[in-house]
Amino acid sequence: GAKDLRLWLEVEADLCPAESAAATVGQAVSTGLDAELAELKAGGAASRRFLSVGMVCRRVCFLRVQDERDVPSALCKRFFGPNAEKRFVSRFGDQVLPVDFSVRPRLEAFETLARETLAPHRGKAWRLHFDEFRGGWNTVSKQNALDLCKDVLSADNQSVSEPEITVICTVCPRFVGLSVSALDGEDLEVPFSNEAA
Repeated sequence: GAKDLRLWLEVEADLCPAESAAATVGQAVSTGLDAELAELKAGGAASRRFLSVGMVCRRVCFLRVQDERDVPSALCKRFFGPNAEKRFVSRFGDQVLPVDFSVRPRLEAFETLARETLAPHRGKAWRLHFDEFRGGWNTVSKQNALDLCKDVLSADNQSVSEPEITVICTVCPRFVGLSVSALDGEDLEVPFSNEAA
């Protein structure tokens, strides 16, 4: 699943879609090949735009973006959900959860991160999508995340049916991740493809 997504993003996720559409096909191919050759000569895997870090915990892979212009929640908005430019499908992936910001899985660190990340979204109708991975490592609970959302974003603005934003919180042994997205949690599910890989 992670390899499918990494390879697909390297092909489909242009940094500047408007500019690439304006370029001619021959120039785009030539420029792309030159850039890829320069990248391979420069530093191998560490210089790739998307880097597969490996298994975070059982059945969960982590794909790291290497370019500051790539924001995971913005990429998900482009390739998932009802208004996707081009949908990502896979035989191996179930769900893609964007992690725009992460900290060590400690409640104090998470509280600081959540207050900084959620503050610009005060006043918007919100919903929490909480995903924890089993194994006894979860030091941040769903109730902790919900309490912080209610404190920063206001409990009165919580909306299960029509949120403006979805706060996505991911907890695993290595980190707790947070992102704010216009997509619902259900929009981040990967459609199944039975085509040969």
